[in-house]
Amino acid sequence: QQMEQPGTIGMKAQLDLYNLLRPEVQPGEKLDYEPSPEEVTLTVRSDAAESYVSINGKPGHWMTGDGVDLKVQYTLTPKKDELIPVEIQLRHNGGEALPKLVVSYHTNEDARERALPLRRFLLPWSSRDEEPPSTPVENRDLPQLTGGNWLRGEREFFGSVAGCSKCHTMRGVGARIGPDLSNLPQRDYESVLRDVTQPSFAINPDFTSQTVLLEEGRVLAGTVRADGDHLVIADQEGKETVVHRDEVESLEHSPQSIMPEGIPQALGQERLRDLMTFLLVAPPTMPQYGTMQPPPPRPMAEVNAVLAGSEPPAADAAPLHIVLVAGTKDHGPGEHDYPAWKKAWRELLEMAGNVRVTTADDWPSEEDLKSADALVFYQKGDWPAERARDMDRFLTRGGGVTYIHYAVRGGDNAAEFAERIGLAWNDAWPQYRHGPLDIEFTPGSTHPIARNFDRVHFYDESYWNAVGDPRRLNVLATGIEQGKPQPLFWTREHLGGRIFVSIPGHYSWTFDDPLFRILLLRGIAWTAGESVDRFNELALPGARVGR
Repeated sequence: QQMEQPGTIGMKAQLDLYNLLRPEVQPGEKLDYEPSPEEVTLTVRSDAAESYVSINGKPGHWMTGDGVDLKVQYTLTPKKDELIPVEIQLRHNGGEALPKLVVSYHTNEDARERALPLRRFLLPWSSRDEEPPSTPVENRDLPQLTGGNWLRGEREFFGSVAGCSKCHTMRGVGARIGPDLSNLPQRDYESVLRDVTQPSFAINPDFTSQTVLLEEGRVLAGTVRADGDHLVIADQEGKETVVHRDEVESLEHSPQSIMPEGIPQALGQERLRDLMTFLLVAPPTMPQYGTMQPPPPRPMAEVNAVLAGSEPPAADAAPLHIVLVAGTKDHGPGEHDYPAWKKAWRELLEMAGNVRVTTADDWPSEEDLKSADALVFYQKGDWPAERARDMDRFLTRGGGVTYIHYAVRGGDNAAEFAERIGLAWNDAWPQYRHGPLDIEFTPGSTHPIARNFDRVHFYDESYWNAVGDPRRLNVLATGIEQGKPQPLFWTREHLGGRIFVSIPGHYSWTFDDPLFRILLLRGIAWTAGESVDRFNELALPGARVGR
């Protein structure tokens, strides 16, 4: 009623115009490239007697319309968290024909005019400075997931009972009938559990269900996508039916999701917890690689070739106690990251069936030395006299030991250390090189640890000119340094126990290489007297693999 009278109406607001047509990056993640800035053009149209528009605090524009549709445009390059003030006044001469006001935008990447979403408008006095910074969701330590096993959850995702992979993709694997679930580790437990238990509570608008009636009388239900002159209807079993548009008599929206109900009841509490662990927790990886560009991901074909002929996992595998021994970090980001390795590899090894993993700093405890089946050292090594007594007792009772990279350092007692492990680093005259390593496995071609390995390329660090007698080693693989083959992987049996040594292991990315993982996992299993294939399932979770 007031607008029918002569007068002026004034409106003020702030606009958030950042990333209007670009998706946000998940908290804690970053893109691997720098996109060009997005330019936004705002268009304001009005047919009022007079209109005043001011955007971003600049002097405004008066337009005289009085029934004629006039417009003004502003082009901006918004910044993150920038709020752009806008003021609009419309002067009306009265009458039932109310003045028109249309605000739209387009960007330099898409010229189509669009309306601004409501969430882009903020009150004139609001401030982004008051908003707490967003923090990534961390589900790894949730009490609801205590006891959950990521690897078993992966089997549920791809299994027949839950059947998730029939419709969904997770980390690049699965079908694309339903939403890609790879971002679920960034979501909270309660909302994901609700989606599983009540699939129709909140349906992704891109995957709403439709009921399709065909002219022949057949009825199909599922998600529908267009493919030229055809429609593709995907049902809850993952089956797709293709029909021509001319065959469709009617198509109606359904409020029900095609995702079946009753999955939690079918799985039971323990298996549901495993599935939720797989959905909500990222697989274990080394957290950072530093500033250097990591090597390209390992092709899956190479992984499959190395794993060919493996023994299937035994259902009644013997219990194992593995102790991971780490030290204080002594290099820059992405190098010699012993603490990060200890955390990631504990999570990785705990996925294996009937395995207990404990950790130690610097040296295993007396209890560890009594109960462990395998010790794994990744640290700046040292060999004071009292350690020889502990290690000899451990090896004599049949324990297994793995040494990774700098753990072979023997300090002032390198020669005595080499008596146990074969070769040891001597600070007085070491030789080392960072860079490409072409590792030849011909020397160990008959050993189960080196099975199916021929020549492998890593980017890491090699050591040579160490203390010890190479003739005491069972060399598995060598690399050429100073024109001669130098041992880079070897085994040794001493005092009734088994020892496996890997010289590579300088860079964090090496531990996420599936081929290096296979070597290390085989070595740990071999030292414990187990089949070298016992931990094969741990080669891929979180590994850097190309498809």
